[in-house]
Amino acid sequence: MKTLILAVAATLALGTAASAADFNVAGQTFSLGGEVDMNYTTGEDVWAMDFTPGVGIDAYGVDFSVETDIDVLSLNDGDVFQGLDFEAGYTVGATGLRAYGEISTDEDLEFGDLKAGLVFAF
Repeated sequence: MKTLILAVAATLALGTAASAADFNVAGQTFSLGGEVDMNYTTGEDVWAMDFTPGVGIDAYGVDFSVETDIDVLSLNDGDVFQGLDFEAGYTVGATGLRAYGEISTDEDLEFGDLKAGLVFAF
């Protein structure tokens, strides 16, 4: 129980200390931010803490972003950089429909398969 309380407190402290920043340059919005995800898996008795820094731009109705995942709990293992995730998307009006494409690289910056799709949010 002490571990759970400590994990929740650390996550809240990190969440309040870090916040995204938006910059307006020549009418385009650049964003810089990150996400911290700390979780516990029952049955496997495994703690995980991932930090995902990212940068993005909204230009002419299309959003572009680049992110990477860092496993904070295994920083001492030496496998910090696992690759980059690139995504581009376009929201179709106010319909809740968004078209996107994403592609990822590995630690050697070799590209994998392209994923494209439509998301409908309601």
